[in-house]
Amino acid sequence: MGYLYGYVFRYQRSAGGVSRVYWVTSHLEGKHCMFDPRDPYERYYWHYESRRPLSLAQIIALGSVDAKTVALIWLLLENGASLTVAGPTDPQPGVGKTTTLNALLQFLPEGTALAYMAGMYEDFAFTQIEGIDPATTYALCNEVSDHLPIYMWGRVARRYLSLPALGYHIATSVHADTIDEVMRMYTRTLRVGAENARRLGIVVNIGLVGRLYPPRRRWFSTHFIQPNVNPTNPEAVEPLPLSLWDQVDDSFLHADDKILDEIANWLHISRQQLKEEVLKRQKMLEEASQGSGIDQEEMFEAVAAFREQQA
Repeated sequence: MGYLYGYVFRYQRSAGGVSRVYWVTSHLEGKHCMFDPRDPYERYYWHYESRRPLSLAQIIALGSVDAKTVALIWLLLENGASLTVAGPTDPQPGVGKTTTLNALLQFLPEGTALAYMAGMYEDFAFTQIEGIDPATTYALCNEVSDHLPIYMWGRVARRYLSLPALGYHIATSVHADTIDEVMRMYTRTLRVGAENARRLGIVVNIGLVGRLYPPRRRWFSTHFIQPNVNPTNPEAVEPLPLSLWDQVDDSFLHADDKILDEIANWLHISRQQLKEEVLKRQKMLEEASQGSGIDQEEMFEAVAAFREQQA
């Protein structure tokens, strides 16, 4: 007998205008589940939930990242980019990988299905579910590492990271101090081929700064993996820097026009349109992050209202 380890949910807006997650399916004939993400305790036990969930507005208010960086990530996620959140190789508790990942999921389009992975036990049975559209499905993995069996590693992780080649999108976390370490893990340690690695989208490296308590979190870098082949080096996988933290004045340096042209090309819009779309989202985020920032529920409402205004 096989097992359907991953459950699938879908985002849907409720009557009150708030995006929710509702149950799609948990059953295949002759198969059963070992992990039920409908249960908040199980999501926490499987490291899909953080102890202190925050919205992106609250994260911005804390100074971890700026609104312009998040606005560009929002636009990319809204258009189906995959996502990796990387934290320090020294596995410090409370760095914020899970909190950051969950907060960014608020920017997925309405109607997105979420397939929860079950670590080394995963058999990818969700890909057999009739009616699941890969183009609107994100496969969520709590972490790609060999630390615990509820995480993914080896051939299981390699298969997971290859899902975008089948049209799915992924969202996960890893332990890596820099973008170079993330790419080395994916392409060398896990042997993900260049063609598949170029589909892995956004990589956010976060960490702690300073020695004071409470610790300050910063998004050290945000990259978007160039999806196009470099004709002079076809095997190269090239991350494009979207945002870099400047520790001198605790600010963020943003992508230049050459990189924005690459992003605009992927989105099939002009550079000017890209800048206009980012600015709209930046203004909304700056307003939402005033003071201590609006919470997750209010953030869902704000994103839904923004999309209604843009429709």
